[in-house]
Amino acid sequence: MLNSALLHFPTAQGNCARGACYPPDRDLLVGRIHHLKASSTCGMVQPETYCTPYGEWQMKCCRCDSRVPQAFNSHRVGNVLSSAGHMRWWQSQNDVNKVSLQLDLDQKFQLGSILLDFRSPLPAGMVIERSTDFGKTWRIYQYLSTDCATSFPRISRGLPQSWQDVRCQDLPTQHRPPQNGGKVEFKPIGLVSGMTTSQSQRINNLGGFTNLRVNFTQLPRLPQQGYRSPNAFYALTEMQVQGSCFCNGHADRCAAASSGEPTAMVHGHCVCQHNTAGLNCERCAPFYNDQPWRPAADDNPNECHRCNCNSHSSKCYFDPAVYQANGGVSGGVCEDCQHHTTGRNCERCKTGFFRNQRFDLGHPEACLPCECDPDGTVPGSNCDPLNGRCVCKDNVQGDRCHLCKPGFTQLVNSNPQGCRDCACNILGSRNMPCNDETGRCFCHPNVVGDKCDTCAANHWKIASGRGCQPCSCDPRNSFSPQCNQFTGQCPCREGYGGLTCSSAEAQVCPDRSYGDVRTGCRACDCNFQGTEVMGCDKATGRCLCRPGFTGSRCDQCKRGYCENSRNCEACHPCFQAYDEDFHRFDLRQAALKNATHRLHPGTTSSGFSTRLLEAEGEVKRIQEILENPLTTEQGLDQVANTIATIRQTIESLKSEIPLLDEVSTLTIDMDALERSLLLITTEYQKKKAQYEASRITDLSGAFKTVSSAYQTSSNASMRIAGSSQLLTQSSGNRRSVEALQGDVTDHGSALEELQNEMAFSPNLTPAINKICSGIRSEICTPGECTGELCPHTSECSPEEGCRGIFSLSDNSIKTAQKTSQEIHNLGIRLQETTQKIKAAEITANQIQTNARRLGDQMSTTRTQIEGDIQRTQQFIRQVRNFLSAPDTDAAAIQQVSDYVLSLHLPTDSAMILRKMNEIRSLAAKLQGPGSIIAQTAGDIAKAKRLQQEAEEARTRANAVEGNVEEVVENLRQANIALQGAEDTIRGSGYSLRLIQDRLDEIQTVLNPTLRSVQDITDQVDSFTQRLNQLRRKAGQNQLWATDAQQSAREASEQARSTQQGFEKVKEKYAELKKQAGQGSNLGAQGARITSAHREANTLFEEAWSMMARMGAIEKEIQESNNVIILESVKLAGLEKKVETIRDHISRRADYFATCAD
Repeated sequence: MLNSALLHFPTAQGNCARGACYPPDRDLLVGRIHHLKASSTCGMVQPETYCTPYGEWQMKCCRCDSRVPQAFNSHRVGNVLSSAGHMRWWQSQNDVNKVSLQLDLDQKFQLGSILLDFRSPLPAGMVIERSTDFGKTWRIYQYLSTDCATSFPRISRGLPQSWQDVRCQDLPTQHRPPQNGGKVEFKPIGLVSGMTTSQSQRINNLGGFTNLRVNFTQLPRLPQQGYRSPNAFYALTEMQVQGSCFCNGHADRCAAASSGEPTAMVHGHCVCQHNTAGLNCERCAPFYNDQPWRPAADDNPNECHRCNCNSHSSKCYFDPAVYQANGGVSGGVCEDCQHHTTGRNCERCKTGFFRNQRFDLGHPEACLPCECDPDGTVPGSNCDPLNGRCVCKDNVQGDRCHLCKPGFTQLVNSNPQGCRDCACNILGSRNMPCNDETGRCFCHPNVVGDKCDTCAANHWKIASGRGCQPCSCDPRNSFSPQCNQFTGQCPCREGYGGLTCSSAEAQVCPDRSYGDVRTGCRACDCNFQGTEVMGCDKATGRCLCRPGFTGSRCDQCKRGYCENSRNCEACHPCFQAYDEDFHRFDLRQAALKNATHRLHPGTTSSGFSTRLLEAEGEVKRIQEILENPLTTEQGLDQVANTIATIRQTIESLKSEIPLLDEVSTLTIDMDALERSLLLITTEYQKKKAQYEASRITDLSGAFKTVSSAYQTSSNASMRIAGSSQLLTQSSGNRRSVEALQGDVTDHGSALEELQNEMAFSPNLTPAINKICSGIRSEICTPGECTGELCPHTSECSPEEGCRGIFSLSDNSIKTAQKTSQEIHNLGIRLQETTQKIKAAEITANQIQTNARRLGDQMSTTRTQIEGDIQRTQQFIRQVRNFLSAPDTDAAAIQQVSDYVLSLHLPTDSAMILRKMNEIRSLAAKLQGPGSIIAQTAGDIAKAKRLQQEAEEARTRANAVEGNVEEVVENLRQANIALQGAEDTIRGSGYSLRLIQDRLDEIQTVLNPTLRSVQDITDQVDSFTQRLNQLRRKAGQNQLWATDAQQSAREASEQARSTQQGFEKVKEKYAELKKQAGQGSNLGAQGARITSAHREANTLFEEAWSMMARMGAIEKEIQESNNVIILESVKLAGLEKKVETIRDHISRRADYFATCAD
């Protein structure tokens, strides 16, 4: 025997907990022999004769006829199965060199070894190859030959040095008669014994296969026998392909993929460990994809790791990019994140939700929905995922953006800034806040108006920032108690003066005059079009100019103002831009002048001052040109030339004046001025070109321009004409105001009286006590209210209840908070109940599946038992018929009896009956799985309905805002519904556990019984074969029994006929006796009758005696049959002895039939 592997493959390899593990090897051909095909088989088309050496000089010739598979001389490839025996073998056609045996499997297996037991001489050359892709590609395992150099001259010998290296190994030379054959064993794991590799690497690289092919490439060389050469062919008595299911080192046993697979065959489905799954454990189990799948190694199981989804998902997948990005730490990506989470590990809250810091990340309520007020939130924004703060509009604040910022009011969605400005007067309001609903400002004392911008009647000095002060106008010397709100000056009657009109007024000169009235007033020397109303100062006569006017007489326009119709108006905006530049030039010029005074004598010439004066003159000339509102093109050209002249002057001064900083700065300013001039010139040229083009080419356009200018002038004229009407209306309004002012003066006393009354009424103390639930006794009026309005707020008590609006509000807030907490707790309980319901549903489904499977198994077992009982009964009837036959000899009966007495049954019939009764009692106690599952489904439905009621109660509790008692009642109903749901779930769980316990009990009782029935069935099957042999042996005895039965039937018919004749004789005798009377009077005839009667009685007694003997014989036969039946019950297992005799007879018969041992 050849063993090409140097390492042995153990029965079961490795501990799965420490590293790679593998199932034990068994013969893969068992149950799969139909997958083995031969390219050549003798006698498949017609019988074929083959001759083999017999003795030293003789040959023996036999026939091969494989057309009928079960014929004794059929040599099909199915005969290589080990269970076929040594008298069956596979044989190829004569003199065919290249023959192959190919095994095609339907899935991937792991090869342990190949055993070939040759009946023919060993082939001169063999090639073993495999495929791992169901025959698409093939790879050679090894070349085998009795002479590698001759059979495979290009293939190296020895052990392979790499995975791709293929070598040839010599088969041992036979030193025995060639017809005796030999054994070849091939183990692929031993091919790489010369390489430093691990066991797992060898199995993963060499063990897996889907197709296996053994190629016989060259027939053996046989010596000539006498004058004739023997036939050359390949013949195998046995072939074994030892292996197991291919599991990548992640399983140590295999399981059947379906219930129909025989138990003796090697199953192809791996029972995966290390958190792997698949037919060959080729992938990670669901939710174990945090690491890449790898085959197990000798010292490392390479387990698949569970994904980290923070209890928010049960699905994930492996992402190589993620795994590579984080340095090979984790590659699992969660799918379908629940509880409003997202992210690779469900570690973040979804958009529109934020992290709930009260619970850890794995809690179902780890993410809460954002509660942003849509009116105050920036459109399209989301709250902060960490703290839930919303992105508020500019004038909105608060975590939910539901409050206006201080100084803003009236939050509306249409306002892009959320809230509008309170516009409270900073002087008249308290820190500028206002009511965020109404927008009304909170004013200082004696300040009125929505914006706190007006002093109350008879008050002034809002600018103090602390409220308005009373005017305190003298009621006799003033026209009214109302003073000027900004100056505090009361309207004094003539002859009185002072702020409050309390002192006699000094006489002053009228407007537009100054001096002392006692010595005479002099007219102001002013241009009154440019002065204020007073004209000049009353004491000094200095003219008081209006804005835009200047000069001692206010008859000149200020810088930046241009005269227009005796009025000073602001100049064109370009003047402001250039005026700043001119101002800087003046400053630079003054700096240069000051710098020249510091120059040392002799360093400069007197020409500097002249040139500087010239430059200054040029600047002034530019200024005059630009100040002219009617600047022409020639003027702009002149400005440009002047700037060029000034630049040349500055450049010449650079080399002579050591004031480099000032000169360089002046140059920069000149450059800026030149750029501005260039822009103005460009714009002027553009406008001029447009004007020229319109004037030359389009007279209508020019006419339109003139018409437009005329229309503009007309509109201005109309507005001026209308202004006279406005002046007339203004004069009328002024007179009306003066009249109203007189009325106000008249009603001043009435207002003072009303104010005095408000100092004592109404009394606000009762209303304050109701609001504050206090016991205030001091009078509080709008005019005066001392002390705190609400010094303390009483708490609500069970005896007195809540008193006061503040107490009721506080109590309502506490109740609302308590209700909110109860609603939150209710939500948690609802989620827990939902999880319990889901768990109960899963358990019910599992138990339903187990019950159905057990029911199917019980039905199958019952059918099998019924079939075995029928077969046993038929067998007993056959034994009874055989033993009850009259021609059965005593030796056969004794042999059967001894065989029956030697049988060993697994248990007695009483034990079997007792087990069956136990099964029936359990089945009787057990309710139908369908009914219990239906009841459980009803309980689950009830639990769901109670859960729905609890949800509805929760919804109603959330919807209620004002009625606290209704909220509490809803919560109580929800708790009752939840308690009912939990009780129902607990009841359902108990029922489910009871079902599972009874199913386990039935399974425990049923398994030994099934094994006992199987043992009985096997023994009955074996004894049936022995009985058939005895039946053929007792054929003649059955014929004798048939003759005896026929004789018995004839004797029975004769006795029956005799009895019937006797009955007739008795009837005739009775009739004669009745006719003749007593026998003594009959005479000779009576004597004959008496004699006949005696003869008849004698005949009847003989017949009755014969019937009694036949009954005794029948009874004896019946007793014998009963004994035989009792003995036949114990028949079931002498098959060993019968099989020994049968095999001996078969071997001798095959020897004489096939001429071969």
